[in-house]
Formats: sequence, C-alpha cells, structure tokens
Amino acid sequence: MSPARVDPALERLRGDFPLEQRLRNAPEAVRAAYLEVLEHWRLHGQPPEARGLDIHALEQLATLDAVTHQALGLGCYPYSAAPGSITVSVAGGSPVAAMCAVDALAIPMLSGAHSRIEAACSHCGEALSLESGPGGVADTATIRVHYRPRRADNTPCCTSLCDGITFVCAHCAPAEHADYLRLDEADTVARQFFAFQRTWLDANPRSARSG
Repeated sequence: MSPARVDPALERLRGDFPLEQRLRNAPEAVRAAYLEVLEHWRLHGQPPEARGLDIHALEQLATLDAVTHQALGLGCYPYSAAPGSITVSVAGGSPVAAMCAVDALAIPMLSGAHSRIEAACSHCGEALSLESGPGGVADTATIRVHYRPRRADNTPCCTSLCDGITFVCAHCAPAEHADYLRLDEADTVARQFFAFQRTWLDANPRSARSG
C-alpha cells in the first residue's frame, strides 16, 4: 500500500463529499438524529421508520446530504436504501446494499464483524467477491476500485458520485492509473473517511444501550 496514493484519494473524497465537516458544523439535535439513523442501520441492516424520528432534524440532514430519501426508505452513507449492484453480508446476515465500493469497504469496520462483499466489475461484468472484517480487507490482487470524477450537478452524492466509485477486476484496471486504487488502498481510504462515524457511535450513550 502506498501512502502517496492513499492520501490524495482520501483528500479527493473529502473534497468531493465533506460529510464529516458538514455534520461537525450541524446543531447537536441534528447530529443526534443522524446517529440514531446510522445506529439503526448498523444494528438492523435496514432503514429506520422516518415517522419515529425528529422530522425537522431529518430535513436538515437531507439538506446536508447526510441522509437521503431512496426507493426503500432512508439511506445513510455508507448504507443504501435502494437496490444496488454492491452488497455486504455481515456475519452471515442478510445482504445490505452499499452506496459505492468505498462505502462497502467501510461497513465491516462499522459493524465490527466479518463480512462478505459481492459486486460485479463495472467494466466487464465479471462477478467479484471479497472478505473483510474489523481489521481490514483480505488481501487480493484481483480486485481494484475505480474512482471516476464527480458529476458537476446539485444532486445527492449517491447519484452524482457514488455510481462512479466501483469495483473492477484487475484485468480492467490500467496499471498505476491515479483513478484506480488497489484494494488495500481503497480500504484504508474507506476506514479513514468513515472513522468519525465509528468514534461517534461508540461514544454515544444511546448506541451503548442499544448494543
């Protein structure tokens, strides 16, 4: 793994989608609602009922693009409430859809459990699968992550950026291309980008009671 590739990719992702910065600047009630949504996803692998949440806080979270209204409910990065081509099965549980390849790599870190990620190469369609867990992704040289530029529009990240961050097979990945990350590099980016979520959840008294 090369820090010379990880650091620019992490900086790029934080620039494209400054999720942590937006939430740190949000009111406490908004952050509390956010953690409630995120914790429900972490525990149950499905969206919470919106009617049981603070509607005003949810509106602000949607404006921040911290949550997004999707086909099957309330999505919360890295978890998608819309059917997708990338799924994560945590400790043998039912598959949950991830917003993108980087998001899929973050879910095992958030869950703290062994997970299986399944996808298809976004270039040739070859079926791909990999194992991950609390400590990191299983080493494989057969899979890469492609990070295409974000579309310049005002749509949520899940439609303007996420569909451009995909798993590809190594055969379809140009060697040493800046937009293609090794799997361990992408895993490090994912864990560092979403590390604040795990820290906040672990420090949240409500999360501790739920666990």
